[in-house]
Amino acid sequence: MPFTRNYRRRRLLRSRLVVLGFSLLTMAPAMFAATPQSANANKGSLQELEKAADAARERGDTQASLKLYQRVVTRAPSWQEGWFYLGSLQYDGNNYGEAVKAFRKLVQLNGELPDAWALLGLSEFELKDYAHAVEDLQKAEQLGVDEPLRDIADYHRALLMNERGDSDGALLVLSALYLRGDRSENLQVALGLSLLRVPLLPSQLDPSRDALVHDAGNLASLLAARRTDEADLAFRDMLSRYPKTQFLHYAYGGMLASVGHDTEAKAQFKMETELNPESALAYLEWAFVCMKSKEYEEAAGLARRAIEINSDSFLAHYIAGNSLLLSADPAGARPELEQAKALAPGMPDIRYSLSRTYARLGEPALARQEQAEFLTLQRKNAMDRLKLQKRYLGAASVTGMRPITAQ
Repeated sequence: MPFTRNYRRRRLLRSRLVVLGFSLLTMAPAMFAATPQSANANKGSLQELEKAADAARERGDTQASLKLYQRVVTRAPSWQEGWFYLGSLQYDGNNYGEAVKAFRKLVQLNGELPDAWALLGLSEFELKDYAHAVEDLQKAEQLGVDEPLRDIADYHRALLMNERGDSDGALLVLSALYLRGDRSENLQVALGLSLLRVPLLPSQLDPSRDALVHDAGNLASLLAARRTDEADLAFRDMLSRYPKTQFLHYAYGGMLASVGHDTEAKAQFKMETELNPESALAYLEWAFVCMKSKEYEEAAGLARRAIEINSDSFLAHYIAGNSLLLSADPAGARPELEQAKALAPGMPDIRYSLSRTYARLGEPALARQEQAEFLTLQRKNAMDRLKLQKRYLGAASVTGMRPITAQ
C-alpha cells in the first residue's frame, strides 16, 4: 500500500519532563495517598538519603539524583514518591526501559495514580510496546490525568486507537485536543490519518502521502470546529484532487448526513462503496440514512450486504432487523436483532427493537424482559455519554450520525 513506507521517526509532541515533569514532581506529594518515608530501622539515614536525592534533583544534577533515589527505593521499596521521581528522571533521559520498571513498580504499589499510568504508557510507546501502552494510557484516562500531561497522553492514546482500527474514537480525542487549542503539525497529521482511516502511526507514513494527509487533517479540524460550510468546500476540493482516495466520500457523506442533507449523503456513500466495495462502513451509513427516511427495503438490503462483508457487525444486524421490524416483518427481524444482541448486549437500541419484536410476535414475557433491559441500559448509556461530553468538551463525532455506539 502507498501509505506504508517506514522512514525516520518523527518526535511527536515530545513530553520533556524538564519542563513538564518538574511541575508534576512539585505536586507529587499530594498525588499519593500514603508516602512512607522509610522503615523504622535506619530511619534517620534513609531520610537523609531522601533529602539528598531531592536536593540533587532540584539543582538539576540528574545522575546524582538517580543514584540516590535508586539507593532509597532499594532500601525502602514502598516509597511511592521515590519511584515516581526515579521513573520521571529516567523518562526524561530517554531511558524508557528503566522508566517502565519504575512506573510499573509504582502502579503496583498504588493503582490509583493517573499520572503514573500515563507516564508508564508513554514510556511503553517509546519502546514500541504498543499493546501495553494503549492499555495503560486508557487506564490513565479512566482515572483522570491532570494538566499538563493530559494532552500528551491523549494524543498518543489517539494514535494507538487509530492504529488499532478505532478511527472514530481517535477523531473524537484529537478533535478535543484541537478545540483545546492545539494547532501543531503533529496533530494535523494525526487528524488526517484518522479521517482517512489509515491504520498507521505517523512515523510509518510514506512521505509521498504527506500532502494528502495534511489536507485531510485540515479538513478534520474544520469538522471539529463545526465549520461545515468551509468543510463542504474543502471536501469538494479534495475529491477533485484525490478522486480515488478511500474513505473520503465516506467522511463527506457522514458530514452531509449530520446536517440533514440525506440525499447528498447517500450519493457520497454510494460512491464510496463503488470505490471501496470491501468495506462495510459506507454500506452501514447508507443503510442508516435509508432507515431514517423510511426506505426500509433498501436499508435492509444494504445492511445484508454489510453482513456479507462483516458478519460480526452488530450494527449491520441491528439495521437489517430494525428495518424488517419497521416494514411489518417481525418474524424476519427476530433473528437479526437477536444476533445483534449477542454481538453487542450493552446497546439499548437493540433491546428496544427486540422488545417491540417480541410484543408483535405475541411473546409478552420476553418483551417485558427486553424493555426492562432497555431502560437500564438507556440510563447507563446516558451517563456514559455525559461523562464523554464532559471529558471531550465541545468535540463531536467527525463522521457518522448513528444514535447507537459505533463498532
